[in-house]
Amino acid sequence: MTDVPTPIAVAPAAPPSGRGRAAGVFALVAAATLWSLNGPLIKLLVQDGVAGITIASYRSLIGAVLFLPLAWPRRHTLRGAARGWPLAAVLCFTGMTASFVIANELAPASSAILLQYTSPVWVFLLAPLLLREYPRWSEGLVLILAMTGIGIIVLGSPPAHLRGLIVALGSGLGYGLVTLTLRGLRRVDARVITALNALGSGLLLFGPALVWGTPHLGPRQWVLLLVLGIVQFTVPYLLFAWALQRLEAHKASLLLLLEVVLNPIWTWVAVREQPPAAVLQGGVLIIAGVAGQMLLAARRGQTQAQVPPPQSG
Repeated sequence: MTDVPTPIAVAPAAPPSGRGRAAGVFALVAAATLWSLNGPLIKLLVQDGVAGITIASYRSLIGAVLFLPLAWPRRHTLRGAARGWPLAAVLCFTGMTASFVIANELAPASSAILLQYTSPVWVFLLAPLLLREYPRWSEGLVLILAMTGIGIIVLGSPPAHLRGLIVALGSGLGYGLVTLTLRGLRRVDARVITALNALGSGLLLFGPALVWGTPHLGPRQWVLLLVLGIVQFTVPYLLFAWALQRLEAHKASLLLLLEVVLNPIWTWVAVREQPPAAVLQGGVLIIAGVAGQMLLAARRGQTQAQVPPPQSG
């Protein structure tokens, strides 16, 4: 969310009231908190000399090892997928994951996570073309807030961050494309899609990681990668899936926006990276626009909960 696990469309059961709902909220807050650790963990690895392409590949492979046992019993659901959709999902997920991590190398973590969460803008623009889905124009008007926020961040950031911001926007586009491909895989079990995307992206990035990445890793670097793959990637996905049985999808999506707020805080604590003023100003508009779009989509009963990409992630 992200950077990833992957955004996943899930149909939750009718949420219970009282204690079950409170437990669901707690689990979602915990999931968003763990997902928000991607910024500081990636920054610490980069400071230790680990290339972004290596981080992206290894984290996906670690996640795949953990998710494959969960997905294997449901692998038969992949047979119902239309030809080309699984491959498209893996390619889009790979692009999203790599661009998010590289954006964290080149620009502040706050910029990377905020611009990745502009994915609803891309979904709004591309859904009519790719899926023949036509969102309401009211949702587009609300997303103008997010687009204004993008402009403030890009125009107000130092020139040295420009390459990173462009890559981060590519991550947002990738996140949007992943969301669209997952809509084309509605009949496939979410665990199968997650494992497939993690394994596929890890393998696709492994070759480039050998050529352009960091060939030798020390004990501290392996520990950070394992924390990234297990604590930041796998555990929050399981919490998210459990919580969706207790909360409505649109409420879950709104709670997950907590990741955008916490990510820069943890990054500042870990590496003393302070978000630029333009990011703070534009970030408010992006969060407002994305939250508004989620609420409007919920009103017409088309909300899907989206897992942040683990770079989101």
